[in-house]
Amino acid sequence: MIEIINVFLLSAVKFFGAPPLAHYVYDLSYIETLIITTSGGVFGVFLFFYFGSRIVQFFPIFFKPMPKNRKIFTKKNKFYVGMIKKYGLIGIALFSPILISIPVGAFLAARFFSHQSFIALTFLCLSVLFWSVVLTTFIYFI
Repeated sequence: MIEIINVFLLSAVKFFGAPPLAHYVYDLSYIETLIITTSGGVFGVFLFFYFGSRIVQFFPIFFKPMPKNRKIFTKKNKFYVGMIKKYGLIGIALFSPILISIPVGAFLAARFFSHQSFIALTFLCLSVLFWSVVLTTFIYFI
């Protein structure tokens, strides 16, 4: 049972590492891995999409304010902005499970596409399903 919870929670946060963990460490079957990683990823999408903005507002209570002269345009920020401008919602949905993590992808989708929340959540969930099938199939059969 603890194995399932570990794979589920890892899928919700850092999706790319969940199928190898399920197969190589916990020796779960193909179907178990597919179901657990997909459900964990979809759970993460909904959790971070709906509560992402509230979480960001909550953190300044516990952390010191950022200095005024800090760098705003870092390489990571430029990457995110470029991806949003070039690929839009479909790019965020497609790349978030494997490149930028589900929490960051869901937060970006909520931030820039909140007026299309149903479409954004649909694309994000379909992307999780797609990458779950691709990664699990790759891990188990190749």
